[in-house]
Amino acid sequence: MSQTPSPAAPEQEKHNGTLPASVVPWYRRPLFWGLLFFLALLLLAAWLFWKEWQTAENLKGQIASETAALQKQNQAREDFLARLRQLLKEEPCEVQRKLPLVSPPPGIAWPPLANDAARSGGVLPEASEPAARPTPASPQASQPAKTPQGFAALMEQATVLVLALREEGLSMGSGFFVSPGHVVTNAHVVGSAQKAVVVNKATGAPLSARVLRAVQSNGRDFALLEVEGGPAITPLTLSTDVWRTERVSAWGFPGAVTNDDPQFSALLKGNAAAAPEVVYTDGVVSVILERKPALIVHTATVSQGNSGGPLVNDKGEVVGINTFIKLDDESYRQSSLAIVSASLAEFLKAAGVPVTMAAPSGPDQGASQPAVQTDGAKPAQKSDQAQTSSDGVKGAQGGKP
Repeated sequence: MSQTPSPAAPEQEKHNGTLPASVVPWYRRPLFWGLLFFLALLLLAAWLFWKEWQTAENLKGQIASETAALQKQNQAREDFLARLRQLLKEEPCEVQRKLPLVSPPPGIAWPPLANDAARSGGVLPEASEPAARPTPASPQASQPAKTPQGFAALMEQATVLVLALREEGLSMGSGFFVSPGHVVTNAHVVGSAQKAVVVNKATGAPLSARVLRAVQSNGRDFALLEVEGGPAITPLTLSTDVWRTERVSAWGFPGAVTNDDPQFSALLKGNAAAAPEVVYTDGVVSVILERKPALIVHTATVSQGNSGGPLVNDKGEVVGINTFIKLDDESYRQSSLAIVSASLAEFLKAAGVPVTMAAPSGPDQGASQPAVQTDGAKPAQKSDQAQTSSDGVKGAQGGKP
């Protein structure tokens, strides 16, 4: 006999607090914990994005601040350069008087080549009043020059870097001692400047030099500098003998090399003890152009900054002064040209500077051209090819030698 469930059974289960077996509590459901984990990941991603955004904004603000500071610094330097350019348009006496009053912006070593005493007063040695800076006794006159040991040592102590403050800016070239206290260079290196600075390792510090005489006409390009003070330097000997195929070498301070010399950078920043290395290149005499004055075409590489440097033979005797280069646009070849020492000797003689001349000698074995009469010859035909002075300035007036 079957028994029917009592209707009061569900009510009794409810009163007893029991639930059906299919009902699961909320905290035990996987969907709840999945949603909670997803929300946590979303919050973490939002926090990381916010941190990256905040870092980017801070960096952006820092860059903007540094850019503004650099723009302000550049503007100050532009204003400083504009004041210098405006000052250079005035008379030399006014430049000499007003130059110490020019105050540079922060971060500029001014003057760049002054010694410690001049730097403390903020005055260029070239612009100082003669009465305020007495000229020391020349050591060249009081001390005998020590003979350098070897060919390289002779050239390194006699070849100097020449710096001149021209209207266009700072000009760099080379030069060499021709007598105690006298340096010769190209006239286009110093331009219209009345003073210059010469330096090498042998001088020990930048030396102020006064432009005694300069000529830049009729094929000549010479400037004579009188050096104030400095150690005893053995001057170079001039030779009027030069031969085709003779081995020669050029000494100087080409910008392509000197600009990368850390000692040159230190010198421009005011380190008076710094001096760049003298650069040596060698070659042979290709031809001697018969003009007045005669020109030596040689294969020793010269470039911007070599102007005024010596071209010497194997004995260390100066056979010419490097002055300009000649470029062939079609073949991309370069010829280096130097004015013969005979013309330089005439210039120095007219200036009253005693120089040492080498005794005449015959050509080396194997030379194919006799010695050239460098004191007079037929002028060479003019060329329409570009001629460039070896300090990088394009030749003017139909190819300036």
